[in-house]
Amino acid sequence: MAQRLLLRLIGLWNVLIFGVFTALLLAVAGTAQPLAAGFDPQRRVSAWLTRWLWGRVMIGAHAPFWRVTTTGLERLGTGPWVLAANHQSVLDIPLVTRLPVPVRILARPGVFRMPLFGTMARFGGHICLDAESRQALDQTMASARDAVAAGASVLVFPEGTRGEGSELQPFNRGAFELAIQAGADVLPIAISGTADAVPKGSIFARVGFARFHLQVLEPVPVAGETRRRVSARVRERIEAALKGPRPWEVTARVKEQYRALGRRRAGWAFGKTTFDPVFWALHERMPMEGRWLDVGCGEGLLAAYLDAAGHTLDTRGFDPDIARVAQAQAQQRGVFEVADVRTADLGTGYDVITCIDVLHYLTAAEQKEVVDRLVNALRPGGLLIVRDPDASRGVRGALTVGAERALVAGGRHQGEGVVAQGIAGLTGLLGGRLSDLRAEDCSHGTPFANVLLSGRTLA
Repeated sequence: MAQRLLLRLIGLWNVLIFGVFTALLLAVAGTAQPLAAGFDPQRRVSAWLTRWLWGRVMIGAHAPFWRVTTTGLERLGTGPWVLAANHQSVLDIPLVTRLPVPVRILARPGVFRMPLFGTMARFGGHICLDAESRQALDQTMASARDAVAAGASVLVFPEGTRGEGSELQPFNRGAFELAIQAGADVLPIAISGTADAVPKGSIFARVGFARFHLQVLEPVPVAGETRRRVSARVRERIEAALKGPRPWEVTARVKEQYRALGRRRAGWAFGKTTFDPVFWALHERMPMEGRWLDVGCGEGLLAAYLDAAGHTLDTRGFDPDIARVAQAQAQQRGVFEVADVRTADLGTGYDVITCIDVLHYLTAAEQKEVVDRLVNALRPGGLLIVRDPDASRGVRGALTVGAERALVAGGRHQGEGVVAQGIAGLTGLLGGRLSDLRAEDCSHGTPFANVLLSGRTLA
């Protein structure tokens, strides 16, 4: 009885918050947009207000009942995209509007006829998907192409409607035709957990507390492709993501692994793996098995995280800090040793090498020498992943470098200083030695500025 009452109260709160924040959005956007109309014909002001009020503030008003984890934000940097998301619940739309990019939603005419919500959709410049006639459909496609040309990403639910559970329904190919016509690659989005909270056909919560995962996946290029092939690849990536682990499950396992080292260490491990985006980013980019060298392994936290996420890598790690290596050895997740990357015998034939937050503790000359040694230690086609501060990112870059210098001065990290070359310098170090070199912002959700670079050795 108490559980049923709690669910009803949460459901009534859902309806109240939805109505209040939608009305507030309309009031604010209705005032702001006419003032901005002269310089904002693309309705960027209303779209931004939609994302902020209806996505972040409204979802945030449900805490602690709802918790949202978003991963893969580093992939948003080179849009605009056609965003293709699975659809389980009415909550999927405000969740996607939380993404820090301009988004126009492609929605059915019925959405635009809904009280409050339809008005909000028009204010935000979202696009009505009218397929009643060929002429109407052509107009819809033209509006979507115009939005992409203006720099906005277009969100499509290729299933066409909400599903009953986690299984994907057949995809409509219109989203992928739009991507090909607009010349915009498709960015798959996997959403999980929303069907548990507010399933299809319901306005009331079905669980007292819910965890949502919004996962931005690897983009699917459209150049030279057909709708069918693009659709199949997008579906494959979303299905794989929905079957994979959830971030909060992985961090909980890591906390348990570190509990033997004491409550303080377990709490630190939980907090670090929860809030630093590099852990999930590496889980997505690293192979599930193979030989792995972890340069600057510290306490073995990355090895513990990947183990908790299901990887079965043959792990070797080293770090110059004796105390931290001892903690890594206690985890028994691989072979860890005390060594300095400048002088250590690296060996050869690794499938993947990670060098996370290490290079900037070395001089510029040492950085070049170490990168050369790491590349030579990989097998042909092996993967090298480096993260370092991006000193070129203005205030955030200065804050990051300042924090690193404070850690060195306080004895937390060994080194004689901090030499952060920034994204241009790091790209110069790795360019020419690696193929398919990628540089991604790996600091979303933090006050810092870090860049994640990855590439493969030439086969």
